[in-house]
Amino acid sequence: MSATLFTIGYQGAKLEQVVASLAAARVSVLVDTRETPMSRRVEFRQRALAAALGDAGIRYLSVRALGAPKPLRAIAADDWAGFAAGYRERLALAREELEGLVPLIASERVCLLCFEADPAACHRSLLAHEIQRLLDVSAVHLRPGWSDESDDHERLMALGRVAHHQVEVAVG
Repeated sequence: MSATLFTIGYQGAKLEQVVASLAAARVSVLVDTRETPMSRRVEFRQRALAAALGDAGIRYLSVRALGAPKPLRAIAADDWAGFAAGYRERLALAREELEGLVPLIASERVCLLCFEADPAACHRSLLAHEIQRLLDVSAVHLRPGWSDESDDHERLMALGRVAHHQVEVAVG
């Protein structure tokens, strides 16, 4: 069976919900894929996030080279195809960092982090797809704070990784 690569966005979620989702999926390493690991929300700034994850037994790793540059992020909402093409070009330039994740993903339970709640509107879905081209992994998008997590929860259960009660995240 292939390894599983998780992704998560913290938009609209509380830190506790993010950590609980990661713990339920038994993630051992969170890879922060933000170009600038800052946030208006203090708890999601690099140091605070790393400390909270450490308290939960989850290692934090920032790989800024895999983030989407600000000018590229600015076009994502209006021109996803242009954004995706630009991000793939970025990945070509960050090939060493991308390939450096492969052994980590093969040996640990890794989750890619960014801001956007919807993976389809975030570079991490493109990044996960590229990693799938390099390694036999399935991608599961964790959605802390969402009320419609059934697709990903069913997939987690189907993979036999966690029980249903471990992946439910309270909303509100």
